[in-house]
Amino acid sequence: MMIFFKMTLRATIRKTCLFASCFFPSVPLRKKIREAGDSCVIKLFRKQIEAFVSDYPKVYSEEQSLERLISSRKSIARFGDGEFKLIIGERHKSFQDVDEALNRRMLEVLRSSDPNVIVAIHPARDFDSLGRIWQKFIIRIGVDVLALLDKDRAYDSTGLFHRLPTDDKTEFIDRVRLIKRLWSGRKVVIVVGEGSRFHFEDELFDNVESVDYVYGPSKNAFSEYERIMDEIRCFDKSSYLFLLVLGPTATVMAHELGCEGYQAIDFGQMPGKYIKARNYLFGAETALPLK
Repeated sequence: MMIFFKMTLRATIRKTCLFASCFFPSVPLRKKIREAGDSCVIKLFRKQIEAFVSDYPKVYSEEQSLERLISSRKSIARFGDGEFKLIIGERHKSFQDVDEALNRRMLEVLRSSDPNVIVAIHPARDFDSLGRIWQKFIIRIGVDVLALLDKDRAYDSTGLFHRLPTDDKTEFIDRVRLIKRLWSGRKVVIVVGEGSRFHFEDELFDNVESVDYVYGPSKNAFSEYERIMDEIRCFDKSSYLFLLVLGPTATVMAHELGCEGYQAIDFGQMPGKYIKARNYLFGAETALPLK
């Protein structure tokens, strides 16, 4: 009964804030009103969020996950909020519509124990470090997410490429150098949606032997899954590292390729995260000692 009351109150707060924001012409003011409503809801559900954290499986740190990936040369499939939303039946922004076949495949990957594939999930270590997006996510579908996970299993961190340090310049440089070790001296194939926002950053990939591309659609990439896989299989699995930038489809693809003996990394939009953090810490014009 208490949860039902809180969920009803949550809906009321959200609708009230959305209605009130319509009367303000200023975008920053409308945003502040919505954020104030979110803060009230998060405060209301704090105990439920903290209970979620206490029941959440162990997740290795980003550094530990990177070291494990570098030393093992395994593939990695990552599950963020978008993948969990799809599995539970919610739409994933604009990149991938709900697809029952894709959902079944993602569940198989999430439960996989294949020795050649690392499974990564979002870290949930304490209330404050979750951030507002995940706090709201937990309120809405946290119970459903916990039901999908094995509490006795240790997972790797889905943020190993994206949760870059932004408080310390030395830590940032050390982390990026660690990431670059993944492809140092290797032939790389980037599998990406044609016309997507992925941007190749020279300073991230200046230590590779070569770069090739395989293109998929920018939206609903799972619809061309087999065609993309056929193109990937044209490359020698022993010679190439595959960086997959295809949203939730990359999660399934990394697992299947890993099972076949390829090293495939569910990579996501890491260069964009890198540039944002880099410019915040150093400015756009500063040359970094990343080699």
